[in-house]
Amino acid sequence: MEKRIVIVGAGYAGILTAKKLAKKYKKHNDVSITIIDKNPFHTMLTELHEVAAGRVDEDSIKIDLKKVFAGRKVNVKLDTVTSIDFAKKVVNGKNENYQYDYLVLAAGSKPTFFGIPGAQEHTFKLWSYDDAVILKEHILNTFRKAMREPNAEERKRLLTFWVVGAGFTGVEMIGELAEYVPILCEKYGIDRSEVTLYNVDGLSRVIPTMTEKLSAKVERRLNKMGVQVILNSFVSEVGPDFISLKQNDKIVTYTAGTVIWAAGIQSADFPWYSV
Repeated sequence: MEKRIVIVGAGYAGILTAKKLAKKYKKHNDVSITIIDKNPFHTMLTELHEVAAGRVDEDSIKIDLKKVFAGRKVNVKLDTVTSIDFAKKVVNGKNENYQYDYLVLAAGSKPTFFGIPGAQEHTFKLWSYDDAVILKEHILNTFRKAMREPNAEERKRLLTFWVVGAGFTGVEMIGELAEYVPILCEKYGIDRSEVTLYNVDGLSRVIPTMTEKLSAKVERRLNKMGVQVILNSFVSEVGPDFISLKQNDKIVTYTAGTVIWAAGIQSADFPWYSV
């Protein structure tokens, strides 16, 4: 009797699992492997910041799943999972249902906002292909708008960028933006001094998973690139044109044109299922 393996999610974990299983059961005709994802491509999450800041084209961070599994016994299904019936061993999708003997849940993760008011509504995320493309267009449109803005104070606000989170994602994003800004300023006739870049985090140093010496080196590099690093400061609220930080037990509000959220992730929501 055929053994059916279904993998939900074609991120790094899902793809690696499918490839290893396909290799292991290459000569087993009684084993079928199906991988389901809502996108027909895999997104290279570690390079999202490069698209957002215009370093590379958006097509460079997505890989066609059919090409990934070419020559392998893996059925690629473009579908969105709506529910899972563990009792009946069925994954229900919008397009079709998938019976399984073994199920691998690799649905990935999503940004977490820690219940901070306005964080989800008023920030740009950087955790998917769509996020990167949306942010890229927003940055370009911001400079286009600032170029035409006659009010100096409003132009300054528009050109104030905050990246929340000083882990790898946040530091990479603000670093890319710092390199991109001079190019945009020249293109749109804006003085570099009008652009303000902040990287904020509640911890005491950037990229705390690195050694203190390397963290300090990264912070010095960011400062040299024109980034103002604000540490030991937790975001308390985000609005359409401001960000509030808790600093030394006081709430301080700053002007913000763009807030990019890179302050952590949590497990993706799993669909409701029946038992």
